[in-house]
Amino acid sequence: MSRSIVIVILVIILIAIPILMRKLSWKKMINALNDVDYNRYYDIIDSFSCKMTFSAFDRENMRLSGFIAQNRKDDVENQIKMMMNMRIKPKQKVALGTRGFYYYLEQGKAKRARDMIDFAKANGPESSYKDLELQYSILLKKESKYIDEVKAKIDAIWNEKDHLDGDKKVVVGTFQYLIGLQYSYKNDLENMKLYFEQALENVAGTPYEENIKNILKEKNI
Repeated sequence: MSRSIVIVILVIILIAIPILMRKLSWKKMINALNDVDYNRYYDIIDSFSCKMTFSAFDRENMRLSGFIAQNRKDDVENQIKMMMNMRIKPKQKVALGTRGFYYYLEQGKAKRARDMIDFAKANGPESSYKDLELQYSILLKKESKYIDEVKAKIDAIWNEKDHLDGDKKVVVGTFQYLIGLQYSYKNDLENMKLYFEQALENVAGTPYEENIKNILKEKNI
């Protein structure tokens, strides 16, 4: 066997080993999560093979996923703070800010959600945090300044004639829900009812359905 062929084979092996290690580590983590064995899950994250094939950011992000799934709120808070101080790429900081925002949004923590938007804003273009600002305004500050913008989002993806199904149906329904919410803050019951009724057809089976029904009940509609 010639020297050049040997070198090519060695290069292929060196490339293949990390890929195989990554797949194996990923499979082990999935199995641990399926078994609801978080101690094993964290041990895998800290294993040599995982450290060799996943970046520090990816490993800590996976650890964050475990803390969130376990509802370990103090650990989630500390993990996010630690990750914010990591030496990572701007796009990873934006990803962390976005993830943190949605976590605190679900928790109803407006101040921390604002912090996450500002973190993403400091590390990425406007497109990376614009939707976060919109959701923060509507869902946490309960403002009504994005009605026209959300309507434009619907117009950009649906002509109101085509049949809606799948993910697109839920997306349109979510926008309709956000518009209805804003009209509810303005106490514009007619437009609120109009958009909520449209949304109900598109978000059936999601948490938005219950939210809409509760608001309509509160408004005696």
